[in-house]
Amino acid sequence: MSIQITEEENAGTLKGLKIQTLSLWMVAVTIVVSVLIGEGIVHVMRDHNKLADITEEYIYVQEEAENLLIGSDFLTDRVRLYAVTKDLGYVEEYFTEVEETKRRDKALETLEEHMDGKDAEILTASREALELSNELMEMEMHAMKLAALSVDEAVSRLPLEIGDYPLTEEELSCTNEEKSDAAVGLVFSEEYRDMKRQIEEKISFVTERVITICEKEQAESENEMKTALIHQSIYTVLIVVLVIFSYIMIAVLILRPIRLYVNCIKNNNFLEITGAYEFKYLAATYNNVYEMTMEQQNMLRQKAERDALTGLLNRQSFEQLKESLRNPSKKLAFLLVDVDVFKAINDNYGHDTGDQALIKVANLLEDNFRKADYVLRIGGDEFAVIMEKITADKKQIIRDKIDAVNEVLQHPQGDFPKYSVSVGVAFSEQGFHDELFHQTDTALYHTKENGRCGYTFYDELGDGMAEK
Repeated sequence: MSIQITEEENAGTLKGLKIQTLSLWMVAVTIVVSVLIGEGIVHVMRDHNKLADITEEYIYVQEEAENLLIGSDFLTDRVRLYAVTKDLGYVEEYFTEVEETKRRDKALETLEEHMDGKDAEILTASREALELSNELMEMEMHAMKLAALSVDEAVSRLPLEIGDYPLTEEELSCTNEEKSDAAVGLVFSEEYRDMKRQIEEKISFVTERVITICEKEQAESENEMKTALIHQSIYTVLIVVLVIFSYIMIAVLILRPIRLYVNCIKNNNFLEITGAYEFKYLAATYNNVYEMTMEQQNMLRQKAERDALTGLLNRQSFEQLKESLRNPSKKLAFLLVDVDVFKAINDNYGHDTGDQALIKVANLLEDNFRKADYVLRIGGDEFAVIMEKITADKKQIIRDKIDAVNEVLQHPQGDFPKYSVSVGVAFSEQGFHDELFHQTDTALYHTKENGRCGYTFYDELGDGMAEK
């Protein structure tokens, strides 16, 4: 919690002698020094307000950058769901986002408005991310046209952009099943996923760049406040020199606080509120600015690393974690966890219940897995767990944990709906490699295709022993 110090609060909470009251014959000198000290305080407060404005603006910019990615991910989810389910409602949601909601376009407009003339790299990366997202729309239109024809969807029911999308003679001559497979293949292809990764990298760059710029400006503001404190010290020493033989108390009221402040600054600590009134005020103000700086840095880091709904590590943290675990000597297990029938929960009980369902899964995963394990939310209803220092001979441990989670989910209290999770598991003795995610995804798909509410170990798929 920040310590907010105001002029009215100072009168009641900060006690101490004012320097100008110590001697009438030093009134003139005291007034001059007090004015200088006042100017320093105003300077510190001005820097404090500037720092708060800078931090607020960059948090807003960071949120808008994330909205660009959210909009792109939403389009990807809709087109993939349509390619798999052929539910025309997903197409309507897709075009509502493109033509009405326009999160991607609005996010870029906001970024251009706030960052124009400030940081060209942020604008360039944001524009490139939107361009890549727009390029993906071409593949998405192609996939939706194939998917629609695979179920003989009337062209009149399709949006004009899909209805007019041209297909080759070869594609038109394919069977409905081949068209459906081609549609799914387009939006799950390596090319498609690679472009999505590029978009995520661009947005990640924007987020990291915003944090870097904010930290730099915060450091500059802190340096200015340190300079102001040094000036205050010089003025105080002048007073001590003038009255050193007459007013011993000055050594207690001024010199001692100065020594404490310098040590605190060197050790990067809060200033002790002590000494004369002016110094207590200065220390309280400095402490307020210092604490706010730390809080804002932590808040920026938290927003970049954590999922807002569940508090788990997010997709960006997952990408960073994968890189840190690319160690051939590491033994680990990777789990993909998917919430079963999550769309039905949202549709039948509302999004608030859906959110509570996700939070419940997140809490159960954290409670049942080890403190040293990494529990992440990497998608809408998709979670992941990375367990280090575990090998395939410890499968029963993982089985017990997943069973414990599903046992709670299958026996809810009150009117909360019953649901479950499906899990895919793969082991690696060479750290996190590129094939591991695919293996786990394959195991997860097997679980969902064979009744859900259970788990599949990738290395058992060939033995027919994987599903539960």
